[in-house]
Amino acid sequence: MFWVNQIVEEIRKKPQKSYLVTDYKTPSGKVHVGSLRGVLIHDAIYRGLRQAGETAEYLYGFDDFDPMDGLPVYLDEKKYRPLMGLPLCNIPSPEPGYKSYADYYAQDFLKVIKQLGCEPKFILDSDAYRGGEYNESIRIALDHAAEIRAIYQSVSGSVKADDWYPLNVICPKCGKMGTTKVTGWDGQLVSFTCEPKMVDWAVGCGYQGQISPFDGNAKLPYKLAIVARWQFRGTAVELAGLDHYTKGGAFFVARAIAEQVFKIPVPYSHIYEWIMIDGGKKMSSSKGVGVSAADIVDLLPAQLVRFLMMRTRAKTRIEFKLDGDAVPRLYDELDRCIDEYLKDPQSDLGQAYEYAQLLPEKPPVYRLRFSKIAYLLQMPRASVLTYAETEKGDGLTADEKAEIAVREDYARKWLATSAPDSFKFNILDTLPPVDLSAKQKEALAELLKVFSASPKLSGEELHSALHQIKADLQIEPKDLFSAIYSIFLGKDSGPQAGWLLASLDRDLVVKRLNEAVDR
Repeated sequence: MFWVNQIVEEIRKKPQKSYLVTDYKTPSGKVHVGSLRGVLIHDAIYRGLRQAGETAEYLYGFDDFDPMDGLPVYLDEKKYRPLMGLPLCNIPSPEPGYKSYADYYAQDFLKVIKQLGCEPKFILDSDAYRGGEYNESIRIALDHAAEIRAIYQSVSGSVKADDWYPLNVICPKCGKMGTTKVTGWDGQLVSFTCEPKMVDWAVGCGYQGQISPFDGNAKLPYKLAIVARWQFRGTAVELAGLDHYTKGGAFFVARAIAEQVFKIPVPYSHIYEWIMIDGGKKMSSSKGVGVSAADIVDLLPAQLVRFLMMRTRAKTRIEFKLDGDAVPRLYDELDRCIDEYLKDPQSDLGQAYEYAQLLPEKPPVYRLRFSKIAYLLQMPRASVLTYAETEKGDGLTADEKAEIAVREDYARKWLATSAPDSFKFNILDTLPPVDLSAKQKEALAELLKVFSASPKLSGEELHSALHQIKADLQIEPKDLFSAIYSIFLGKDSGPQAGWLLASLDRDLVVKRLNEAVDR
């Protein structure tokens, strides 16, 4: 059974009238590609529940009420350093036309989420706090501060002072939240201090006073915020990244608080692993490290991004790379899954494709390989559509042409940005220094005869001729084709030789073959 369907069946073991699937992200900067894993896994589970006949809703929230606690490298430090500690929703946008810093980065990520075919209901945590949705949770947390301190210590080993309360208020003087410490609670108001040196990333103003903790004046710390959302939303499913599942991590603290203090059921949860870049660097939004989500949907089609996430079990790390031959290989894997889907949609490979689909439409039966398209685009007079029609042996449908057009677009981007040198080539103006064996020269002489016998040859005809030369001379394929690539490209390998030769000017080919044979 496909891994998403396994998770769905586990969830359904506890029947509910409706299943709410939730996920959240802090819009602290450009959202990295790693955050898409949670988005797409939750989307797949939501789809799976609906396909199983269940009533389900997918909600995605932006934690825009969090304080700014990191300064991305691409921001103006002089402008934003003094604003550290303010709620993200109260900080000016880096660009005009947005409500806030948080809104700017949330909208950027929102576009990506929609491009990937996900349509959750979107909410802002700032609206929830200001609307009083978490007031009850805040009261429970303050009333049971001692129990919560004990849970932090027992589950995570974090020792909190006896006057610590699980809340950060917004200082009415400087507007900062990340620097305030609540030290008392009388059932109506909290006492607090805006500490100048409480954290190393922001400076408080030193103000002391009392304030109501409700209706947007304060925010629960992260682990309590998780529980508050579970309580108010009625979350049924919420997965978490690897760091939440470490010993004493956020999930285990939140679970204990939910069960022991709030007395609410804990949603179904499941770990998902990171997406890593270059063998081990975890990506960070607030520090500006790694490929952004917006970058990846510009470099790869949305369906391929979905497939990248769906082909691998949630608990398995994805080693994500754009360089090398990773993109052509990923396309080949997708095509293999599409072929299986067309034969048996319920097979594991078929399901991997189904969850990668943007729309529930039947995929085209014929699809030209991405690697071939990338090669053809570099051939002087080659036509991708002509090659595809020849390979298929029939005319192309509108869907097949549309798919080829998409692959052409992204192949151009890939060649321009991250394709390895082994995939790139240029036709050399002159014969390079080559050391050909007698057998290789004999094969090139036979190829010259083929060109001399016909004024015009197609890629398919040259392909057949080359294989006939290989059989007649008993020459190793590697020796035959490397001889052709070396005299035209200066490399040992390249695209399909017949189509490469057909794309070149005939006089150039004849001249180059004569030079190589005579050397």
